[in-house]
Amino acid sequence: MDSWLVARRRGEDYVVIATAHDEDPLGNRVGLVRPWQDTFCARMVEGSAPMVAPVVDEVPAYEGMRAVTGLEVGSYLSVPVECPEGRLLGALCAAGLEPRGPDLEASLPDVRLQASLLGVVLSHELRLEREVRRAERAEAAASTDALTGAASRRAWDAALVAEEARADRYGTPTSVVVLDLDALKAVNDTGGHAAGDALLRRTAELLGERLHGGDLVARLGGDEFGVLLVETPRAEAQGRAQQMQELLSAHGIEASVGLACLEGGRDLQAAWRAADAAMYADKAVRRATAPRVLGVPRAQGAPVAAGAPLSGVEALLALVREQLGMDTAYVARVRDHRLTFRHVSARGPAMVRAGDSEPLEATYCHRVVEGELEEVVPDTGAHPVTAALAVTRALGLGAYVGVPLRRADGSLYGTLCALSRTARPELRARDAEVLRSVGPVVLGLLEDEERQEDGRQELLADLDALDAAGGPTTALQAVVHLGSGSVVAAEALSRFPEPRTSPLGWFARAQRAAAAEHLDLLCLRAALRHADRSPGRLSVNAAPRTVLTPAFTRLLGEGRLDHVAVEITEHEPVDDYAPLVAVLAPLRARGLAVAVDDAGAGFASMRHVVQLAPDVVKIDMSIVRDVHRSPGASAMAAALVGFARRTGALTVAEGVESPAELEHLVDLGVDMAQGYLLARPAPAEAWEPVTTA
Repeated sequence: MDSWLVARRRGEDYVVIATAHDEDPLGNRVGLVRPWQDTFCARMVEGSAPMVAPVVDEVPAYEGMRAVTGLEVGSYLSVPVECPEGRLLGALCAAGLEPRGPDLEASLPDVRLQASLLGVVLSHELRLEREVRRAERAEAAASTDALTGAASRRAWDAALVAEEARADRYGTPTSVVVLDLDALKAVNDTGGHAAGDALLRRTAELLGERLHGGDLVARLGGDEFGVLLVETPRAEAQGRAQQMQELLSAHGIEASVGLACLEGGRDLQAAWRAADAAMYADKAVRRATAPRVLGVPRAQGAPVAAGAPLSGVEALLALVREQLGMDTAYVARVRDHRLTFRHVSARGPAMVRAGDSEPLEATYCHRVVEGELEEVVPDTGAHPVTAALAVTRALGLGAYVGVPLRRADGSLYGTLCALSRTARPELRARDAEVLRSVGPVVLGLLEDEERQEDGRQELLADLDALDAAGGPTTALQAVVHLGSGSVVAAEALSRFPEPRTSPLGWFARAQRAAAAEHLDLLCLRAALRHADRSPGRLSVNAAPRTVLTPAFTRLLGEGRLDHVAVEITEHEPVDDYAPLVAVLAPLRARGLAVAVDDAGAGFASMRHVVQLAPDVVKIDMSIVRDVHRSPGASAMAAALVGFARRTGALTVAEGVESPAELEHLVDLGVDMAQGYLLARPAPAEAWEPVTTA
């Protein structure tokens, strides 16, 4: 036969995962995707056609298939490829350009034997890949969202790349689910950001309960979560997405949900964007048909969430629990006459949960702090104080050890405690020393954590206020053509309100609070309102991770983008350029220009310039500053100009402040420039381009 291949069905796609020859006469290649129903193989698998067709035109089920496929196939053979347990993995297919005789039928037993061997090999490879995936997920567990404990955006991006490569290699079905909470803002407004954070943690916990095998749940930003369902075809994914939505709703969490699959030639980045679009469509329907406002998710005292992991505190709690032989150890904070459990370590089901809160007066901790109860109670049922307390029966407490935690100034922070379901007669007063010995370390870690949380809460409140005010204001700075002196474009610059006006400060705070993409999008939304004010393109700034989000594409709308340039900023390094290039490609086809910001400095450097193939190279102001006096800076600028010319890009010098700098840049062949020498930024509403020559 002239063409041999192994193919798998992935949803409604037929995916080629192996070929016998690099130059297949019928154009087959690894990774080729065709509609399943438009293949000879589909007829064989469905049982409407035989495995062997020495003369294709003589088989009714194959009638017309040459016209459908466009392939001049004279003879055909296809047999199932199954794993040793009998599950269908794909098909081994062969095609001849000419009709064949009875010898083709006679070869069927040998081909079926080869298919069986292929099934064993492929099944083994798939098992190995599952082990690799488990290792990837374990590594991703070290890269978690600090608030929820779900995977971070970095882990999500890495998983999409790895899973797409795996799907290309083995034709495995993969689905993406996007969930967005319907009323997080209402929770923040009514209960504060602490209540909103608890809601986010609870959401991540519940979604995590619905993961299978190598699945992944990640917090994509704000109140949006993504779930990667591996080896999951559309029909199964639809059922699981619905189950997730119903599970959240049963716990008082309303969410809009979107689903997309790796099919129809789309990659996983495109599937993510499609799932995001489906989620927003679901949100619109839900608002129209069943509007509701979500209140604070749980009454005080009810469990709200498992706390985000803090390895230091939890490791110490586990050490305490094991040392004392108890079932649960926890650290709790006392505030406003309530006891709130901050971190919990448990063997088996926890007796209390992080996030639980209860009236202080009802607790053992209160009585220990007040001196009404010993720090060690070996048998709570035999003790006159604890035997009468409702909490003893409610939690099924058998034994207790607890000590107060006091700050350096002597004020009470809370308590560090260990609990047992059964009485522990062997416990002695000295066992409280185990808790006292680790207490100062635990308290130090908690105070560091709370300082970070306080900074995050402050940032989130500032973002809320900024969002309510319409986002940051926008200033425009002219970009001047050095040949004509004309203003040919403008850059949008974000301006922030008092007292914190520094954009670098805002983005540094947002980065620490895992809210950088949210701030980026606020700035972009504000800047794009002024796109029609620029005489040419309006340049807007965006971090690579922001560009990868579906929200970025939504902001740009659906029409032509000839009036916009996006400057890829250097807030963080780019680990893999392929997804970034793939997201930008359809936008560039609609006219979007891509600029590399701060070229020659930081993460941008030459790798940024080479990988993104930009339309504009912006020479960093650190190179422009005194460029006429620095041979090194001049050589770097000249190199960037030379690269740009050879690749068809334009150059813009940033931060030009002196006539000598400008003259030297003209001599080097720089196309455009911006800086205080040429024009200072001005509020967008009042900005008017002024020609400098």
